[in-house]
Amino acid sequence: MPYLNLYLHSNQQLEKEKVVDTGLMFNKNFPTNWTNAQLKVLDNILCNIINAHTNNKILYYQRAMPNVIPRYNPLGLGHKVMTDRKSGVLWKLHSVKLIRIKVGDNPYLVEDGEPAEMSEFVWFGNGAIEFANLLGISKETIHRAEGTHHVVLKKGTGQTLIDYKDTKFTKHVESTMKEYCEYLNSYNIKDLGLDEVNNIMLRRTFRDYDNSGVLKFNGRSGRYWHDWSKARRARITINGKPVSQEPLDFTSSQINILYAWRFDRKLEQKDQYQIDGFAGANYRKLIKQLTVMMLNTRNSKHCAKAFTHWLGGTSEYLYKRQQEEKAFFPIYKMQKLIREKHSEIADLFYQPLIGRNLEFLEAGIIFEIALQCCRQGIPALTVHDELVVCEEDRDVAEMIMNSTYIDRSLYKSVF
Repeated sequence: MPYLNLYLHSNQQLEKEKVVDTGLMFNKNFPTNWTNAQLKVLDNILCNIINAHTNNKILYYQRAMPNVIPRYNPLGLGHKVMTDRKSGVLWKLHSVKLIRIKVGDNPYLVEDGEPAEMSEFVWFGNGAIEFANLLGISKETIHRAEGTHHVVLKKGTGQTLIDYKDTKFTKHVESTMKEYCEYLNSYNIKDLGLDEVNNIMLRRTFRDYDNSGVLKFNGRSGRYWHDWSKARRARITINGKPVSQEPLDFTSSQINILYAWRFDRKLEQKDQYQIDGFAGANYRKLIKQLTVMMLNTRNSKHCAKAFTHWLGGTSEYLYKRQQEEKAFFPIYKMQKLIREKHSEIADLFYQPLIGRNLEFLEAGIIFEIALQCCRQGIPALTVHDELVVCEEDRDVAEMIMNSTYIDRSLYKSVF
């Protein structure tokens, strides 16, 4: 589902009298007090509703926070003007039943490791759409303000957006994402012909963990099909054609990226999650997760604690077996075996910034491949480090995946 897009406007200044007269047609209790700042926000919200098409749900941040900085808010829309429960435009529309608001989670009250659900507003029927149309807001009148549409940089933790200096890399990512989203929007993407995905505007989120203002950590995207279960994604159709039941991905991508960047060699499709004496699908799953955690935790003790917590919420059977049979998967011993297997890069474990930089490289690679697929006429949907493509396109997409050039002067590592 889409985020509230602060770039949309109808290229007009709404008039208070017309807004009130039109609103009273829908509800006799329609608010009559409107400031110019509120009218500006109202225009943006109605543009979002029209732009959402068949998606009747938009995500936003309800909690009190400063106005979004100009890079991400070129129209200068006030957050309080939009969300205040007494005078905010969203709540004004909620009070007259043009929209319905569902307030999200307080991030400070969510349990560790659990995602905080954002607030959302929804609309039913055509009331909100008719209201917008009567005010002169339609698909034909909606404009996008200039600015960054796809690239977001946040502080190391929390949701605070920060500015950054445009570079060759940031311009490349913005251009890539714009072209990619425009291409996907030319296709009809559905979940088994039911829920349609449209007005796609993927947002790449980077984190400024080292206070440098440089985009080099994280960088994945989300929402839309990313939020669907694997089983639901397997039901996607693109222009009526079914997708492959198994997505395309790189084998052991993060470890292979480490080797490729560290030793300046080609990215290999080599399974790095096999340890002698621990064969089988269950062991591979556990070794993979432990290896990834060794790249994202401070030390072996912290890693063991995080792994045990993950295992407890992942598989009751494996967790119980790991607790009862110490020889089944001895966590500290397995960490040692993993370091020995990867002795050439063992010094890179237990450095969280390296793990976050690996996600940055991984995400960059997958989006570059997805764009190359699109340029060859193959719609490819990214899901973290995977690609979802139509079954008939799978072989060609795999060839593109294995041959796409990655510019290492743009995608730089920290190791």
